[in-house]
Amino acid sequence: MKELALTLPGGEKIQALGNVPNVGISPIIQTAATLLFVIAIILSLFFLVLGGIRWIISEGDKTKLQQARATLTYAVVGLIIVFLSFFIINVVGELFGINLLQISLPTGCYPPPCIAP
Repeated sequence: MKELALTLPGGEKIQALGNVPNVGISPIIQTAATLLFVIAIILSLFFLVLGGIRWIISEGDKTKLQQARATLTYAVVGLIIVFLSFFIINVVGELFGINLLQISLPTGCYPPPCIAP
């Protein structure tokens, strides 16, 4: 638990009553990212199946076959983009030493150094 304090210009410090818990938005971001990731995968798999069905029922018609091929291509490209985006987020986070999917609000005082009451 951290104490919430506000330092006004001129050096006057206002102290909050009691302790303030560390409030993080990490669970919200993680849940949203996971949910979007799963939805994108399910949609891509749905369009892969749809493209396969269109290919089967095209009966040799070049226009229908071309539409089925385009559906399959876009589904695979979409699936690759989803996996690459997740990979890129993790690599960039590792390069900068932060986990972009686990963000929490900072607690304490700003700017440092903090002067405890």
